[in-house]
Amino acid sequence: MIRRWFNRKNKHLQPALESRTSSSMIGLCTNTVREPDPVKEITHFKMRLKEFGIDFSHLVSSTPEELEKRKQAIEVAEEIAADPEMRNYFLTWKRLPLLHSESTQHQKLTMKRQREYITALTLIFIENYHVLLQYVPGTGGKH
Repeated sequence: MIRRWFNRKNKHLQPALESRTSSSMIGLCTNTVREPDPVKEITHFKMRLKEFGIDFSHLVSSTPEELEKRKQAIEVAEEIAADPEMRNYFLTWKRLPLLHSESTQHQKLTMKRQREYITALTLIFIENYHVLLQYVPGTGGKH
């Protein structure tokens, strides 16, 4: 009943809606979906890295060369970002927390050698940088 009333009352509005150009309709649709701005995202990421005492340009040299080491670092960063207590410690003290699991000794060595890389990855996961996530192997651009 309400639909019939609405259709009868707004019949005179339909031609006005159709008179809009297709470019203005496209503009309306694109405004609702916001694409992440890569420049702003990278600038914010650089600023956050400086808070942790890491230079963005030095990050390339601290990236592990072996694929297996990179995967281990990504796992450690994901674990820190997923656990609320570790994430809080990380953001408060600007240090990597110690992980407690069966491979603790192995993770301690990984964290010691790749501290800067793991810190950067953890920030990417916590801050949910959409553009930078696309460059982290194994995440598929989603986290």
